[in-house]
Amino acid sequence: MSGIPLVGGSISGINYRHLIATLCSMIDRSPPHATTYEIVCLEHQGSYLYAEVIQAIVARQRTWVRPLFLQLTTQSSEEAPSPAQGLFAYRLQNCSDLVWPSQFFRPALDDEVLPLLMQMYSDKSQDEADPQAVSERDRKAHQALRQFIDQVWRAFPDAFSG
Repeated sequence: MSGIPLVGGSISGINYRHLIATLCSMIDRSPPHATTYEIVCLEHQGSYLYAEVIQAIVARQRTWVRPLFLQLTTQSSEEAPSPAQGLFAYRLQNCSDLVWPSQFFRPALDDEVLPLLMQMYSDKSQDEADPQAVSERDRKAHQALRQFIDQVWRAFPDAFSG
């Protein structure tokens, strides 16, 4: 990124000062329980759900999250899947919040989240140009999230019984 003035500048309508400040406030790994605005990840069978923490419900061992992205990845039998292998990334800003067992979440890593957030901010101007495409994208994102949630729920039924 050398040669690109990021301090207070903007490229393609992206205000990088605001974006960096937002990202810094959202990525926090210090406490054992998720904190408000932290970005967390739920991994399951080569897929990664990234969500913003709204509230940790410590007494019930649940976390209220707002889904941001769902990344579906390929799986190789020789190596463990990683977010870098991503094939599909669904933006989930218009999906419903989740209250989910806290044990499934881990803090998201910077190098996982930053590319996805940059893409989200750069796509905002395209969204305004084609509302019908946004509606279709949101429908597919809702369906993918619902399938992912169902897979996790079926894989760990004991985590949800109580």
